Amino acid sequence: MDSFRKWLEEQGAAPEFCAEYDRLHAAYEAAQSDMTLEESFAGLDAMLEKLEDSGLPLEEALKLYQQGMELLAKCNDKIDLVEKQILTVNEEGELSEF
Repeated sequence: MDSFRKWLEEQGAAPEFCAEYDRLHAAYEAAQSDMTLEESFAGLDAMLEKLEDSGLPLEEALKLYQQGMELLAKCNDKIDLVEKQILTVNEEGELSEF
């Protein structure tokens, strides 16, 4: 259990709220591994949905925002890598890297 989750319990957060945090935190942790871009985007979408909740405590919103920015940076790195690997065909019909 991470320190923020422990803090939520100490503050008496509702079990449903803690479960939602666990779900989002699991999505973030999974994103740190070798998730596909599609899976990473799904994790970002889940984080955005939660951030749009007007009842979200400021501390949790900040934590989700930070996690989302880290995940977004990883997505950008993956996209940059793919762009560099794209091959193009030149006028002579030869393949060259983009």
